[in-house]
Amino acid sequence: MENEIMENKDTESLGLKTVIVRYMHQWKLFLAAFLFSFIPAVLYLAFYPQTFDFVARIQIQEDKDVSVSGLGLGEAAGLMRSFGIGGSGVGVNIEDEIAILSSNWLFSDMIHELGINVEYTRPYSFFKLYHDAPLKLSADSASMAGLDSEYRFTVTVSGGKVKVKAKNRLEGWKEQFTFASLPAQIKAKGVEFTLDFDNGASIDHDFKLHIRCLPPNWVAEKFGEDFQIEDLSKSSNVIEMGCSDHVKERGKAMLNTLIEKFNANAKSFKRSRDEPMTAFVQLRIDSVLAELKDVETALEAYKTQHEMTLLESDVLFYTEQMKELQIKIVEMETQSYLIRMMDDYVKDPANRYEVVPSLMAGSVEGDRSGSSSSGPVLSYNQAIVERDRLLKSSNENNPAFKSMSIQVDKLRNGVYLAIENANKSCEMTLADLRAKEKKLLDKMKTVPALEHEYVSFKRRQEILQGIYLLLLQKREEMALSHGQDYEHVRIIDPAYILKKPVGPRKLYAAIGIFVLTLILPVGFLFAKSICAALREEYLRTK
Repeated sequence: MENEIMENKDTESLGLKTVIVRYMHQWKLFLAAFLFSFIPAVLYLAFYPQTFDFVARIQIQEDKDVSVSGLGLGEAAGLMRSFGIGGSGVGVNIEDEIAILSSNWLFSDMIHELGINVEYTRPYSFFKLYHDAPLKLSADSASMAGLDSEYRFTVTVSGGKVKVKAKNRLEGWKEQFTFASLPAQIKAKGVEFTLDFDNGASIDHDFKLHIRCLPPNWVAEKFGEDFQIEDLSKSSNVIEMGCSDHVKERGKAMLNTLIEKFNANAKSFKRSRDEPMTAFVQLRIDSVLAELKDVETALEAYKTQHEMTLLESDVLFYTEQMKELQIKIVEMETQSYLIRMMDDYVKDPANRYEVVPSLMAGSVEGDRSGSSSSGPVLSYNQAIVERDRLLKSSNENNPAFKSMSIQVDKLRNGVYLAIENANKSCEMTLADLRAKEKKLLDKMKTVPALEHEYVSFKRRQEILQGIYLLLLQKREEMALSHGQDYEHVRIIDPAYILKKPVGPRKLYAAIGIFVLTLILPVGFLFAKSICAALREEYLRTK
């Protein structure tokens, strides 16, 4: 058995050696293939555009609300903290920020801003022109964003005239235009393009240009795959972005514009979130102030009627005994009042598709932090913002818009249920506190009956005063926040080009030469041997 294995190994070694020797005898063929393989390698190195890597780094800033709890507002600041409202920062979720940076609509916005979805090429050229194109094709933002197919244009400037051949293969549209001057309007199916000279070109110079206009979201899909967007480390808020391009100006412009659009979107979202809250707070301030004036007028009339000018000294004993209980009742009644205000706002038909102010979100969702990161109110607000964004970029017949409207209606029911549950919880707690209060009052038989009514007036006054100061504080916070120059993004490294080009790569050319040097001769010799074997077989059988 061992002898047979050794014989097989010797036979294989002998066969491999024979093949190698036979191929070495054809060294001229290998040399010719080696010389021939230089042709595609040289063409690759000569015609492949020099490509560079571009990198930019940004830091996501935390959206910290301005807190005025230390500006002398006294008890309102304490009441504010007791409900967890105001002065707390919103943490940064880097994965969410990366998802927004990588989103198709943000890339589409960047591409439309730079006009990258419109490609310009000269006849018989593989290179796309960027800023050096003699013509510029444009359309209004809504039309360009709504493109759903590709348009091709062949523009010929000759003899003082501009001839344009336009077509859309998907819709089967094809038409020719002739213009005596530019700018000119090209009316395609549902889209009106504007063609004009750029970079000092004029009708006096003859030239020909191919223009290809693609939907921005198509180009964004490709760019989204080519861009690298990732966090620098798991413990930081720094995001690194990178891309490759053979046009230096375009590579840097893409990264810088993407950062600019991302920051502008964050500012827009913050404004859309804060403006309804500001209006809501001012409305509640006016309402509470009117109610507070009514209570103070009634209290003054009550004291005058019953001659209670010095009752404060008598009530001191009662208030000291029930201080802790009263504080709890005031807090719960204030929270109940806030919940009712939220309930009135949500159930108002006029606010059906308005962002729900997050002032009392902590009270409704049971989150004492005042800035809950999840819950029905936040989910509903995010859906409303997304619905508004879809409405701005499309119309009400858009299937995505209808689907988002249905989702908003479903989420609104969750908000109703959260408000109802919070209200029931407050009522149960208040009932328990009032039962304890009644038990204390029953023990105080010596206290005049008028005292109880007076305390009720005072309690109502304190509740309204606390709510009024709380709302004033929130208004001041928002005013200071709006006055700040808010930047969601801090640019650490603007887009810059790396020193070493990434293409064309000499290594790829060397690998190509090596592979062709082996494949061509070996393939030729193998095919020749097969043909010879077949010929011998044919002659033998004949």
